[in-house]
Amino acid sequence: MAVHLEPIGVIHTCFKEKFGIPRQPNLAAKAPGMLEFFPEFARPEAVRGLEQFSHIWLVFVFHKAVKKNGKWSSMVRPPRLGGNKKVGVFASRSPFRPNPIGISCVRLEGIESTPKGPVLHLTGVDILDQTPVLDIKPYLPYSDRLDTARDGFAPAPDNKRCQVSFSDMAATQIQERKKAIPNLMPIITQVLENDPRPAYFDAHVPNLERDIRTDVPEENRVYGIHMFDFDLKWQASGNKIRVLSLDPV
Repeated sequence: MAVHLEPIGVIHTCFKEKFGIPRQPNLAAKAPGMLEFFPEFARPEAVRGLEQFSHIWLVFVFHKAVKKNGKWSSMVRPPRLGGNKKVGVFASRSPFRPNPIGISCVRLEGIESTPKGPVLHLTGVDILDQTPVLDIKPYLPYSDRLDTARDGFAPAPDNKRCQVSFSDMAATQIQERKKAIPNLMPIITQVLENDPRPAYFDAHVPNLERDIRTDVPEENRVYGIHMFDFDLKWQASGNKIRVLSLDPV
C-alpha cells in the first residue's frame, strides 16, 4: 500500500548544513526555528488552542537523507556508539530510513499572526533549515513523559560538556549581531558544548589516539559550521573548544 503525504509547511532554522546540528532536540535550548505554513494550510483556525501548550511534536521529512541507489540499509552506526558499532535502523534515530521521517519535541515560544497566515516561533530545534514539515501535535506531559522508560544504548549525557571560549574577534562579531540575532552567544555555546565533532573525536579519547585515527593533529584542525548568515570557525583540544570567528557567507 502506497501512502501519499503532503507537507503542511517548512521550518526555517539557524542550521544551514547537517554538520553542527544538535543530535537531539533541546540540547541547544536557545536554537531558534520558525515554521511557516503553505497556503492551503495557513489557516488561523487550524492552530486555534495550540498556544495553550508549551511544547509540540514536529513530524518532518529528512529531505537531505538521500538513499544510495534508492536502497536503505538495515544496519546503521549511531554516533552514541562512537560510529564503530552497528544496530538495526529501527533501533536508531538515523535519518537514513526506509521512509525518511523524523520527529522532534520543541518548545513553542509563540504564534504570530501574519497576512500569509500563522507562523510558529520555536526554540530547541535540531532540524535542518528548509525542512518540510508533515504534521504538528501537542506534547502531553502526562502521557508523553515516561519516567520508567529504558534508554538502551543511548543513556542521558553525563553532563561532561565541552568548555567553550571565544576569541576577541568572535566576541566582537557576536556583539555586532546582538540586535539582529538575540541570544547568539548562548546559541553558539549550546551547539558547541555538546561537541558536534564526528563520533571518533570523543573529547575523552587521548589526543594522540585521535590524531592517529585522522592523520591530522587536532590542534591544527579548524572546523566550520554554517549557521544563520555566517560560517562559524572554531578549534578544539580535548574537551576545550575555542570560537575563532564568524565569517560572512
